[in-house]
Amino acid sequence: MQFDAIVAPTIRNLFVEKLVSMILSGKLPVGDRLPSERELAEQMKVSKTVIHAGLKDMERMGFVSVNGRQGTFVANFAERGTFETLAAILKFNGGRLDRETTKSLVEMRLAVEGQAVRMFAKSHTQEDIAALRSMIDEIREYSSKQERINRNEMAQMLFRFHRFICLKSGNTFFPVVMNAFRDIGILLWEGSIKILGAEKTVEYLERFTSLLEEGKGEETVQALSDMFDYCLEHG
Repeated sequence: MQFDAIVAPTIRNLFVEKLVSMILSGKLPVGDRLPSERELAEQMKVSKTVIHAGLKDMERMGFVSVNGRQGTFVANFAERGTFETLAAILKFNGGRLDRETTKSLVEMRLAVEGQAVRMFAKSHTQEDIAALRSMIDEIREYSSKQERINRNEMAQMLFRFHRFICLKSGNTFFPVVMNAFRDIGILLWEGSIKILGAEKTVEYLERFTSLLEEGKGEETVQALSDMFDYCLEHG
């Protein structure tokens, strides 16, 4: 078996992680002016090159705003952030999603997947429905054979089920967005499986698919929303 090399974080990465953690923990509030690059280099015992490159990374991620001669300020990452910002937040939380982050992600999911569901309900073929039912059978068979469910594996199956709907919706970018948020989406599904259990999860998929087959897009979106609301309430 081939093992990948262990790669240690660079000083630049450590600098970014340190400042990001200070921002997310509230030690560095939005609007605070950071010391100059020279001062940061002296205080943190690293080169000015590391500081400069690290701040550029943080600016790209939306954590700081570099305003030329005025200096560098802590930015509102909710306004300026990217996917990298979300990954940094997850890392800060130890790979876990807090309630507020989960709620925001669920709302984003409903906005994207909800529209995909509406479009799929109008345009699906019987082959599409058969493919969904085949995936449900695979999930049911997997869960019935496991003494203890591996939630990550089952979550990956759920992700493929919902990505298929986005793929078949006819919108080019819905599946791309799903893929971009794949790891986070799987975290959400792991949490849902933990709360619902394998049996209720399969029941949800069956009801979801039946509504889609009947062309009931709005009812399917509501079922998805209700399931997320239940998980948020009991999580």
